[in-house]
Amino acid sequence: PGVTKPGSISAVPANGIDWYPTLLELADLKVPKKQQVDGVSLVPLLKGKTIPGRPLYWHYPHYGNQGGEPSSIITEDNWKLIHYHEDGRDELYHLGKDEVEQKDLAAAEPKRAKAMRAKLDAWLKATKAKMPVKDEKADLAKRKARFESLATQGKERLERQHANFLNPDYQPNKDWWGSAPKD
Repeated sequence: PGVTKPGSISAVPANGIDWYPTLLELADLKVPKKQQVDGVSLVPLLKGKTIPGRPLYWHYPHYGNQGGEPSSIITEDNWKLIHYHEDGRDELYHLGKDEVEQKDLAAAEPKRAKAMRAKLDAWLKATKAKMPVKDEKADLAKRKARFESLATQGKERLERQHANFLNPDYQPNKDWWGSAPKD
């Protein structure tokens, strides 16, 4: 309130790392000298101004609990490159034309994919990112079958379970999140 014009919207990409410097600036506090801040303050955007364009990065050196593979990502100028560490493939999307990432353009735009991958690799190196290590004992065929099962049977089970949440008589399990009363 009092900073941003009510109802205003910004299309400038931002990241979670931008919250800290933004809140510090709003509170009129300086970044402590021993802290490294990777994000930028979004206060200029809140005041209707601009911030310099920049690539945004994400790094997930692990498997996600919803099927995500170890990957690293860069977005810049409406483009998004995803590098999958497990098999080394890259996917490239134009977010301005394909915001749901359905058309991989890596083969059609090899120069752009290579340039973005080089930027991503440089960032990973500069930040000393922890890289995933291949598990030689992993059975990739079994893993693939498990994820396919989750996408079909698991999804159907969750849909039934979630529909039940809307039932007026719904009660969670007695031990839901450890909520069972202790005597």
